[in-house]
Amino acid sequence: MPAGTLGVPIRLAEPAALRLLRPGDHVDLFRLTEAGQDSPPVAKAALVLDVTGADDPATGGLLLALTPSEAERTMTAAEHGYAVQIRPDG
Repeated sequence: MPAGTLGVPIRLAEPAALRLLRPGDHVDLFRLTEAGQDSPPVAKAALVLDVTGADDPATGGLLLALTPSEAERTMTAAEHGYAVQIRPDG
């Protein structure tokens, strides 16, 4: 895990996206909101440490390396879940 980061488990609103991700990828993490509302990223270029349960939506999720401030922002309930964008550089 990179220095200065915390391992934070994240469940995605669309678990099928887990099949596209691998440890070592970098993603931007977004909290989903009601339609039409802008949502700034919770984290940018977060390192994917692990992908679990890609074949089981009930248990699948990501382990992301987040800064302490990014990790704190994930502690607020995401009413509609989280989504990621895979960064082309990783």
